[in-house]
Amino acid sequence: YFRQVLTYKCDWYGKTLLVADHFYPSTQRCSVCGHIKQDDDKVTLAGNHKHHTKHDQYICYQCGATLDRDENAVANLLALL
Repeated sequence: YFRQVLTYKCDWYGKTLLVADHFYPSTQRCSVCGHIKQDDDKVTLAGNHKHHTKHDQYICYQCGATLDRDENAVANLLALL
């Protein structure tokens, strides 16, 4: 229902609604180098037990970037534009 209303409002105001694919790895992709975390390297809502990171941290194991998890995800979603 929310998507339906949002689509209607976008049409009303002449805007385009972009929807990322359900499987797009916005929280697992490094917005700096593009590395995508796999398997037990992934960050979950509980963090990452293997690397002892918190759920709100994104640390890229490829380039070493340390980012806020939400800000990293937003940067990845903005890259879809």
